[in-house]
Amino acid sequence: MSEKLNTGKGRCQATALLTLTPAQAVVELGAAPDVLAKSLNAVHHANRHGDPDDFIAVALPDMRKGRDCMQPGNRIELFASEASLAAFLELEGPASLLRRGMLASPDIEESFIEDGGSGAAYIRDRSCEKRTPGWIRRSRARAERRGKPLGKPVRVRGNDLSALALHYGNAVVHVRQVIGDVPDGPLLVSTYGFSSASAPAVLPVSSAILDEADDAA
Repeated sequence: MSEKLNTGKGRCQATALLTLTPAQAVVELGAAPDVLAKSLNAVHHANRHGDPDDFIAVALPDMRKGRDCMQPGNRIELFASEASLAAFLELEGPASLLRRGMLASPDIEESFIEDGGSGAAYIRDRSCEKRTPGWIRRSRARAERRGKPLGKPVRVRGNDLSALALHYGNAVVHVRQVIGDVPDGPLLVSTYGFSSASAPAVLPVSSAILDEADDAA
């Protein structure tokens, strides 16, 4: 892995797929969120340190609306090259999950991408981060560091419960699942593994929401 930390977007080759599923005992103990957090933080680390032409893209195919907010589900699908996914499994986070028996044996398999086929994009929605209490605190601290006035007061709004909130230390990333057709161009994702609304990276996921869309049609 390179020494310079990557920022911005990188290309996801999506020629291979790695499915991460917590072991049944982990689910029963309520520790599946720990598997999700370690896995997603490891993706961020891999993309920050890795080849910008071989980023890992994240899919959460079981993501759905819960009683009060969006739930991520237990299954994580990672798309990249076989080499990138193999290197991911050797990182401390995934390696510790495997050592402790918290993951059901993950296998890297070939990913089949058909241009124009149905899939899902996992898009970071930055609009959810504005005017929340955390956003206001960060804006105030930034203004103080720069010695500038904060500006006009804004009305505080609550968290948007229609988007999935994922935590990376003190950072919160809001994600939406959008159904679409797999594009014929390059798939671009951020270091978190998610794409943007302006350039959705539609992945060939095996999502329950795709089945629901087909049934509705």
